[in-house]
Amino acid sequence: MSLQITISPKERAAGRFVERVRRAVQKALAEEHAKSGLTQSDIARAIGVNRSVVSREIRGHKDLTLSRVAEIAWALGRRPAFDMVPTAVAPGVNVPPLVAAAVNPLSAHSGSQQAGLPARPGLSPARSHLPDELKAILNNITVIGSAA
Repeated sequence: MSLQITISPKERAAGRFVERVRRAVQKALAEEHAKSGLTQSDIARAIGVNRSVVSREIRGHKDLTLSRVAEIAWALGRRPAFDMVPTAVAPGVNVPPLVAAAVNPLSAHSGSQQAGLPARPGLSPARSHLPDELKAILNNITVIGSAA
């Protein structure tokens, strides 16, 4: 008998983002501690919560809200910032991002036109980042058992 935990792509993306934010908070706290001796207790006093709350949030034992990130950043004398950059498919990744589904997940139509990408015959949007030589090779591959 084995235990299997399934994490959806959206849960994985959310978890990774939260951990990046948490690590950024931890790094900023470590830098300020080394520079001026600022402690978690100092931050807790500045934002009006118990030190244990700050500790649990920073260590990942309690959810870290955007409001708390902003409060901790304020107490550290910093400004929180993040970007929402487009997801690119890295070479070697088998699953492209769900651009078309994100545009309209209920639509029965799919493809590059719906996703706002230019139509390119014989080339999926997931391959648009590849060099031209590799695109030509991939477009000329015939799968065994398929019509030529």
